[in-house]
Amino acid sequence: MKAIITGGTGFLGSHLVKALTALNWQVIVLARNISHITNTSSTNLEYRSVDIADSKSLDVVFENADVVFHCAALSSVWGKYTDFYNVNVQGTKNIITCCEKYNIKKLVYVSSTSVYFEYKNEVNISENHPVARCFANDYAKTKYLGEQVVLKAKNKVNVVVVRPRGIVGDGDESIMPRLLRVAKNGYFPLLNNGEAIVDVTYVKNVVKALILCATVDNLNGEIFNISNDQPMRVKDLLNLALKNKKVKYIKLPYKLIFAAAWLLEKNAKLMNKSEPRLTMYGIGLLAHTQVLNIDKAKSRLGYKPSYSIEDAVDNYLKWEADRA
Repeated sequence: MKAIITGGTGFLGSHLVKALTALNWQVIVLARNISHITNTSSTNLEYRSVDIADSKSLDVVFENADVVFHCAALSSVWGKYTDFYNVNVQGTKNIITCCEKYNIKKLVYVSSTSVYFEYKNEVNISENHPVARCFANDYAKTKYLGEQVVLKAKNKVNVVVVRPRGIVGDGDESIMPRLLRVAKNGYFPLLNNGEAIVDVTYVKNVVKALILCATVDNLNGEIFNISNDQPMRVKDLLNLALKNKKVKYIKLPYKLIFAAAWLLEKNAKLMNKSEPRLTMYGIGLLAHTQVLNIDKAKSRLGYKPSYSIEDAVDNYLKWEADRA
């Protein structure tokens, strides 16, 4: 099997590269920055530098393959809408164009469960659940727009959309670092007593789901939720993540801390600063229950998580300690 992976040097993409090369797939990695890759070419692995938002340069490095895993995205709660659109929407359009030109058999598009999020408690969220009426941020909005681009192409390319929930594990540069950054002063705001139920997913389980999407037949146009199928209280997740640190939980009213996050965001935007320590989206995720239904992935893909959340957190903390 031969695969092209966009965003193959990122968190999810790099884990997917390792898994596919271990299975002796031929892999071509497309990424904006490959300068830190020491071995850019081997028998079954090749790295090519490209900006997927640049259609001409993307066309030059593309070629025929059995499947394209489109993992590349501007994944953040902070940034300019035009930047999100250029990567997450226009970049996806460019990938589709190349898939059609080079007769790619299947495209697996990595989306996000942020498309569901509306600052309220929700459980048993299936793929048929309506997306948010008002998206929480530009990332969620543009990932949904990217989905629409992909699904519209299903008459020309076999497409599958995957919505993984809260990817964590070794290499995570988003969820776990944000939690640790909030707790670095020795305290952590506990909203709703930490009783909100959340889903997160170990990156290696997401990789397993992606490979199933690429190898199982008759999935054209399908959308799959993916999680660890291990929902837990926010307090329990925090206890796992912060177990090596002395952190005091401070119970605060949700409305108060949400207002503080709103002020921090406004100030950061006015002063053209980087992402503040607290964001409305981050606070919303910690305060509200959001649990996926992954029955469809179980029945259609044969998906079953191979690793626990405890594995994910332990491997992240070890990875973080090794690079300290």
